[in-house]
Amino acid sequence: MDKRTGLMTTFFVVFAVAVPFIMFKTGAPRVALFVVSLIMSLAFITSYMMIPQLFVDQKIVIIKNNFVNIKIPFQDIQNIEVSNIGLNIRTLGVGGIFGHFGYYNGNDVWYVTNVYHKVKIETKTGKIYMISPENPEEFVNQVKNFS
Repeated sequence: MDKRTGLMTTFFVVFAVAVPFIMFKTGAPRVALFVVSLIMSLAFITSYMMIPQLFVDQKIVIIKNNFVNIKIPFQDIQNIEVSNIGLNIRTLGVGGIFGHFGYYNGNDVWYVTNVYHKVKIETKTGKIYMISPENPEEFVNQVKNFS
């Protein structure tokens, strides 16, 4: 994770612990229980979206987490490049807690944990995927060498 994502995640965890504790101490145990349930549900779902695996096979790029298993054949890739940070607008998704996941800039699909190490994969159909491998340049070169 980059520093900003790490700070947002840390803030969320502190908030998730502090708010229900304060609510319970001030005499609102039912509300505190509800808030704890809500926060823990959101944390579980969000952390579950984190990308545990990125694969480059000889014919395919695989983006896999607990919800998706995206397979992008090399012949469908129009362009792959290391991407700059730039201005991005979250359309629907998570924006910083455990990473950046979901739809950005309209229909761009993001699975990014480090905004400083992004790789943009554009398919021939116009679909754009943003991922964040450990070594973006090496990842791009590996895909280009296989294809």
